[in-house]
Amino acid sequence: MVYVFSHAQRHQYADAYNKMMQARAMQAEGWDSATSPFLARPQEDTFDREHNPLYIVSLNEQGEHSASMRVLPTTGPTMLRCDFQARFKPCPDIASSHVWECSCLCGIGDSISPAGRASTIDASKTLCRTALENGVQQIIGIYGKNMGRLFRRIGWEPSTLAQTSEEDGELCLGLWDVSPLALRHMAERQAMPF
Repeated sequence: MVYVFSHAQRHQYADAYNKMMQARAMQAEGWDSATSPFLARPQEDTFDREHNPLYIVSLNEQGEHSASMRVLPTTGPTMLRCDFQARFKPCPDIASSHVWECSCLCGIGDSISPAGRASTIDASKTLCRTALENGVQQIIGIYGKNMGRLFRRIGWEPSTLAQTSEEDGELCLGLWDVSPLALRHMAERQAMPF
């Protein structure tokens, strides 16, 4: 089941919200503080409390966290602009009502099992569909270079705009196109036999 709600609505979705925050904290435990884009924010942070982001949270059939992400408009403060702009050279300063930032991608690494791939694609399709419904044309996000395989598996790969060095954690700055075609590619991947 995929839940879509804002920070202001988190009390109505307390179970999904709490499981997302727990997953953020657990995922952050194994990261190197020098290279992790999210270690400083394993739990609720300023972006959550002050900017009322949108959350997309996928829980599996057992009610456990499968995948989650946080979405912010680029017309206000973003993680890229506030925390990571200096790490990417060159780094675009994107501020558009047609572009969202997706951050705190969490727990979406299990795209190998059929259930893991399905929940990952469900969360990604929900993000794409929600963006389309709101007139958003692109999504920008920071991710580890190794997540490229995951994006290929689900059928929605970003264009890489910039990348840090191996010493700086091999982070990528990616731009996803939001379109009915992207939704179709993900649906086709979801329908493929394992």
